[in-house]
Amino acid sequence: MDEKLKAFLLLNSIGADLRAWNKFCAAETEPSALWKDTERFAGTLLTANAAGRLIEAEKNGWAEKEYDSCSAFGATLIAYGSDSYPKALRDLKDAPLVLYFKGSTTAVSGKTVGVVGTRRATSYGKQVAYNIGNRAASENTQVISGGAAGIDGQAHSGCCNADGTTFAVLGTGVDVVYPFSNKELFERIKEKGALISEFPLGTQGEAWHFPKRNRIVAALSKRIVVAEAPEKSGAIITARLGLELGREIWAVPGRITESTSEGTNKLIFDGAYPLISLDAFFGRKAVQIDFENLQETAPQFPELNETQKKILKTIAGENDLTVDNIAVISGISAGETLKTVSLLAAFGLIETSAPGRYVLSRNR
Repeated sequence: MDEKLKAFLLLNSIGADLRAWNKFCAAETEPSALWKDTERFAGTLLTANAAGRLIEAEKNGWAEKEYDSCSAFGATLIAYGSDSYPKALRDLKDAPLVLYFKGSTTAVSGKTVGVVGTRRATSYGKQVAYNIGNRAASENTQVISGGAAGIDGQAHSGCCNADGTTFAVLGTGVDVVYPFSNKELFERIKEKGALISEFPLGTQGEAWHFPKRNRIVAALSKRIVVAEAPEKSGAIITARLGLELGREIWAVPGRITESTSEGTNKLIFDGAYPLISLDAFFGRKAVQIDFENLQETAPQFPELNETQKKILKTIAGENDLTVDNIAVISGISAGETLKTVSLLAAFGLIETSAPGRYVLSRNR
């Protein structure tokens, strides 16, 4: 084991991430200084408590033992900056310094979709999550989720049943099966994908682990679908983190009488793309609205206001834009842009060219 990996393991063992490593590198060039002169960093790089735990870990040879345990268990250690480290995680300021992989050697790359949601899913939510995972496999898209019961498990299962590749980012060590009901599923995930964790072997599922691992799910996913979630949910946190990273956020509309759909419906209200068709989501066909019949009963709008004109001009100038693109180019808020785009589509002046992308209507 080289000294850099040892430094990463020791920092990781006390919950430190890339931010701590960057501070360390600014003060010191030799990784071994971390354990040979730990007390020097107490109060600056590390808290006194963290420094004490790191000194204790070094005294007990923890890093060397962890390395040997991983080899014996068949888990792969992937260090930040190595060729195997997922490039998407470099978007995180607090990226994990070490990832534990247990499963196939397939890398997380190419097209990925994160499917997240509540553990207490309805039968509808479970069916939707399963269908997304299943369809993703046939579309050569890797499925990322959290390995939990409910929505996560269904998305993984759907992907596995279509012989796809899926990765479960755990809030435990990769050698801990949680929930135990997913034991068989975890074995299937490992056949083509992997269990991933930043937590050392043997780590049990503490409540704070799961929100922490959500940043990894968000970063690994190019698009995130919240299949079903109440307003206060880890899945909503994942969506927020994904939005901050520039990922596309999708949500499955649910019944307004179901508390398990309050979060997803609110995401749509706030500007997430509504997932109303798997064909549309996977780009097999654009969503088409029957404007011909709609116009028979729709009210007539005498003329466009200035905001509507500006957005129409933006689309005409660039074409094939997302709502976010339009908002940035036009300088109009995302919320106002979303509302205006919906109206222009209803007027028949614009249409979708792909899920979430707009062009001028060919029939205007």
